[in-house]
Amino acid sequence: MYCAVLTINSFVVSAGIIRVFGQEIAEIPLVATSMANHGKGYFQLLFSCIEKLLAFLNVKNIVLPAAEEAESIWTDKFGFKKLRPDQLSEYRKSCCQMVIFQGTSMLQKEVPTDQLVSSIERAELYKLMNQGRSYFLE
Repeated sequence: MYCAVLTINSFVVSAGIIRVFGQEIAEIPLVATSMANHGKGYFQLLFSCIEKLLAFLNVKNIVLPAAEEAESIWTDKFGFKKLRPDQLSEYRKSCCQMVIFQGTSMLQKEVPTDQLVSSIERAELYKLMNQGRSYFLE
């Protein structure tokens, strides 16, 4: 499990929890952006970093529970699609602890394979992962 945090001038503006269930699937059960920073693109930046991390870890798919009012943001801005019931059932067999909130839809997206991670970023990611620390992105 990882916590990705985007800070501006030492203030947290956006954060997300990522749970990796091996190379097949990662789950993003919770994300948040401070109210004062909605609409500024901060979560898009954070999500781009999350995708790079997952590409580095060779994860194939991202799933998340989306509230009805946020579903169009995930599908239109981030490229997620609704998970079919049979797909959800299949994922739950291998990741039985997935977070599913009542009244949400499960969405899925393939991790882009074209996410380039520089050798410096790769070394830093590896170092942080081995220290068991959260990722603080500035």
